Amino acid sequence: MTVSDDMAWAQAVAIKDGRIIAVGADEAVAPYVGADTRVDDLGGKFAMPGFIDQHVHTFFAGEEMLYACRLQDSFSFEQVLAKISECADATPEGAWVRGGPWGSQLLPQLYKDTALKALDVAAKGHPLIMRDDTAHNVIVNSAALALIGYDETTPNPVKGEIYRDQQSGKITGLLFESAARAAHKAAPARPVEDNAAAVAKGVEVLNGFGVTSFLDASAPPRVAEAYDHLDRANGLHARAAITMSEGVLTVYSDESLEELVATRARFKSENVLPDYVKFFLDGIPPTYTARYLDPYLPTEKFGDHFYGDIYYSPEELARLVTKFDASGATIKIHATADGSVRAALDAFAAARKSNGDSGLPHQIAHAGYVHPDDRKRFGELGVIVDACPTFWFPHPIVTAITWAVGKERAYQYWPFRDLIDQSATIALGSDWPVLPSPDPLLGLEGMVTRRDPTTNGAETLWADQAITLAEAVRAATINGAKALNLAAETGSIEVGKSADIIILDRNLFEGSPEEISDAKVLRTLYRGDTVFEAKP
Repeated sequence: MTVSDDMAWAQAVAIKDGRIIAVGADEAVAPYVGADTRVDDLGGKFAMPGFIDQHVHTFFAGEEMLYACRLQDSFSFEQVLAKISECADATPEGAWVRGGPWGSQLLPQLYKDTALKALDVAAKGHPLIMRDDTAHNVIVNSAALALIGYDETTPNPVKGEIYRDQQSGKITGLLFESAARAAHKAAPARPVEDNAAAVAKGVEVLNGFGVTSFLDASAPPRVAEAYDHLDRANGLHARAAITMSEGVLTVYSDESLEELVATRARFKSENVLPDYVKFFLDGIPPTYTARYLDPYLPTEKFGDHFYGDIYYSPEELARLVTKFDASGATIKIHATADGSVRAALDAFAAARKSNGDSGLPHQIAHAGYVHPDDRKRFGELGVIVDACPTFWFPHPIVTAITWAVGKERAYQYWPFRDLIDQSATIALGSDWPVLPSPDPLLGLEGMVTRRDPTTNGAETLWADQAITLAEAVRAATINGAKALNLAAETGSIEVGKSADIIILDRNLFEGSPEEISDAKVLRTLYRGDTVFEAKP
C-alpha cells in the first residue's frame, strides 16, 4: 500500500541512494533492475510506509528502560511499595530511587498523609521519586522533599501543587505538574553519553514497531544535545523531530520557551529537526487540572462550580502563538479538555489573523474532549488533531476521568468520525512511555473498533466515532508527515520520497478488525537501509 492521495496499491518499488525512484507494477519497475541491483522478493507480504509517531517521548522511554525502577500501572499501592523496597535494596547508598509508572486509580490512597509514611518505609532512606501513568505527576518521600526544599510551609508553585491531605493538611508525597518537575530537577542529571544511550534505546524499540519518523514531544536542550550526540556518532536510525519545551518530569529546561525557540537551530541536522515548540495550557482531568467548559463533579476541595485552570491568559497565549508562528516554528499545545482546546483554537485563530496563513501545521495535543461547536475549527484553521495517548476505548485513565466528570462526559472522548467529516486532519501519537507500548497497530485497531485491542473486550467507548482502517492508516503515516511538515519527504511510498518502508507479516486489510494489532513488523527500512529485522 502506497498511502498516496488515492490510496493506490503497487507490486514493486525501486530504491536508489535512500530514495524511491519508481513505484508500480512489476513491469514498470523492471527497467531499474541492473546487474548489481539487489532484488528482494517479499513473496506477497504486505509493505507500507513507515509509521510516524508524532507524539512520543523517546528519550524519556529509553531512560526508563535503562535506568528506572519499573512499575506497572495496574499495581496496587501495596505492590508499588514492595517494588520500591526491592529497588531500594539494589540502589547504592545515598542514590535516588527513580521510576514508574503508578496508575491513576491509586489517587484516592495517595491523597492521604499515610501514603508518605508508607513511602518512607519502602524507600529505606533513599530519596524517592516515581512518576504516574500520565507523566504529569509524581510521588516522593520525605528524603526527596528535603532535597527539593518542600515542607509543610511551602506554598504551591505556579502551575503545580504540593498535595495536602484534606483532613490533616499535611503533605502526602503527591506532587502535581510543575511541583513534580521541581522534584526531578533536584535529582542528579546524567551525562550526555548516558542520555544518548537512552535515545538510542528508545529509537531501537520504535524501529521494531515500524516507526521511521517521530516527534519527541519534550526535548529541551539537555535532551536535544543527546540527539545531536547520537546523530554525530551515526547512531540515530530514524528521523527525529524534537520540540523545544519547558518539559515535564525528567525532561525539563531552565531556559524560557522564548529562549529555546530562538536558539533551536543549533541542534539541526539531516536527522534531527528542532523546528517545533510545545507548551502546556492545562494539566489532566483525573487531577482536576484540565480546563473544561462545564464544571467538574462537586468535591470537598473544589466545590461544585470548578472548571479547572488555564496556565496562560488569552492575551499572553495569543502573543506566544503569534510570535512562534512568525518565527517558523510548528506549535504543539497540550490541551486535555474542551475548555483548553477552545482556548488553543482561539490562539491559533489570532495568529492566522495577525500573520496570515503561514502553512505551518500547528497542533493540539490530547484533544480528545472537543465541544461540537469547535470540531469544524480544526479544518478551518489548518490545525492538526494530535491523537494521543493511544486509548480511544475503555482504559484505567478514562475510568479515573469518570470520577472527575461522570461517565457520560468522560466517554464522549475522541470524536474522530465527527472531526474527519468536518475536514480535520488526525495524526497518530503513542505518547509512549505514558502508555507501555509505542506499537502503532494498537492505535489503529482501537480507532476502528473503539475496543481495547489488548483484550478484545466487549465494551466500547463511543462506538459512533469509529473510523475506517484506511483513515486510521493515514493517521499513522501521511498525516503524521503533514503534522511534522514533512509530507514532501516521507509518509507515503511515492517517487522522490525517502525510502521509509516497513514489511508486515500480513495484509492489514484482510481479516477482521480485531486482528489488526496481531500483525508483526518483519523489517523496517529508513532511508533505504534496514534498521530492524525480525528474528526468524
